[in-house]
Amino acid sequence: MIKNIDALKAQLDIVDIVSNSIELKKAGANFKANCPFHDEKSGSFVVSPAKQICHCFGCGCTYDAIGFVQEYKKLTFVEAVEDIANDMNFTLEYDATAKKKDYSKLMEHTNSFYLKNMDADIHSYLIERGLTNESIEKFEIGYAPSSNAQTAEINKHLFSTQEAIECGILATDETGKTYARLTNRISFPIRNHANKLIGFGGRIIKGDRAKYINSPQTQLFDKSRQLYGYNLAKEHIYKKGTFTITEGYLDVVMFHQAGIQTAVATMGTALTELHCNIIKKAHAKALLCFDGDKAGINAALKASKLLSSHGIFGGVVIFPEGKDPADMVKSGNTKELFELMKKPTPLIDFTLNTIANSFNLNKPDEKEKALREIEAFLKTLSPVVADEYKDYTAKLLQININHIHTPKETQHYEKNNQRTTVNLSEMNIIKTANENETNLNAVLDLIDGSMFLYHAKEFEMLLHKDIELQGLLLREDIKVYSYDELLQEVSILKYKYYESELKKLLNSNQSYERVSFEMKKIKLKMLDLKKGMKR
Repeated sequence: MIKNIDALKAQLDIVDIVSNSIELKKAGANFKANCPFHDEKSGSFVVSPAKQICHCFGCGCTYDAIGFVQEYKKLTFVEAVEDIANDMNFTLEYDATAKKKDYSKLMEHTNSFYLKNMDADIHSYLIERGLTNESIEKFEIGYAPSSNAQTAEINKHLFSTQEAIECGILATDETGKTYARLTNRISFPIRNHANKLIGFGGRIIKGDRAKYINSPQTQLFDKSRQLYGYNLAKEHIYKKGTFTITEGYLDVVMFHQAGIQTAVATMGTALTELHCNIIKKAHAKALLCFDGDKAGINAALKASKLLSSHGIFGGVVIFPEGKDPADMVKSGNTKELFELMKKPTPLIDFTLNTIANSFNLNKPDEKEKALREIEAFLKTLSPVVADEYKDYTAKLLQININHIHTPKETQHYEKNNQRTTVNLSEMNIIKTANENETNLNAVLDLIDGSMFLYHAKEFEMLLHKDIELQGLLLREDIKVYSYDELLQEVSILKYKYYESELKKLLNSNQSYERVSFEMKKIKLKMLDLKKGMKR
């Protein structure tokens, strides 16, 4: 834990931080630029020195200085803080009990040692597999020799055996003997998004051992949150807006070799929630490229379900058996590879088709089971998307559409549903209330969030001091009222709210007596409001 982070924040100027990465132009009290997080030519990205935030009115992103560096350089929070502190010559103070050890010299030395152990036979094997010298160098592919050679190398250069165990290079057996985990295997260094070496993967050339192994879970390496090749693919992913997800190390290497530089792979594990977070952060779609065997199809199905449930769109390319993508690149058959990848099956379509194909739809009980499994999947999607697939499902199962039940709209979906229109009168009230405690208390005395017909979400953000709201309020067309204007506009808002409540009552299924009673109460409130309003 960093102990003096508040002292660093107190010295930050967001204009200086952002201008180190992109060119800013003065625009009144603020600065503007083309947004670095999406393609645009309109200059919707605004940096506010007064509020120490930046906001894009095109893509909706809002960051403080540290958040900007995190997103722009694709760093973790701590990495961004350290990056800023380094630029400012600011000395960070760490909690001694929480500070992580630095294994970088040991890891990099081990990688160099593996590279030096690449002999002519291993190199020839890789060339025979279709890899070029450029790919071997780009992915730093080497060879992990015998356990004795590795332990001797670590001891020779006076590295700590305990630290080598902690970062997964060495291990101990039940007798306490130390040995190297990765032996007599082709080595694939695993680097994180910031290009820091965190682990290794290894592949045998011959023998009956496990074909692939990875570094164990360590302080550095957690395979559930890492994607092999992401350090090299990251820039291309952000430009193309696509994660090309493959099944293994060599697939990634060969895809990059073929010019598909958005390729990454999971490492001996299925796609996880943490992987989905990486994809969502990039605002990208996912293209799954898996083998056509049973294992590949099952993996694609699990991944498609998970991605779809997270609102990530994309597609699936299942390579026919005998059409291994790495072999296609090796044989120079990249044209066919590109053609297959141009026609992916959408993730949701693939999921529905695969579920349906796993049942005998000629049998009523099997069709019923297929429907229930599909409904369970549809409930993981947003209501709008799920409803869009009701007709598709009905045709797929050859049933009446009325038999398909999709989820109703939920608060969670409304929260994530980005509004594209702005009601200026409501946002003016929110911006004015945001100015000081007096204005906020006046608003809270008169109305609550439910009375906002368009911006109840933004009102809640105001109460929780959400940084995203501060970005929205940078819009120049949203103004600050005087105190008297504020009270007047709040009264108008209440009046419009009661008007909407009257319409709801007229369309309700309540009894005539109940509707009449409620309408009378609302009309009295509206009459009192009207007397005080300067229409």
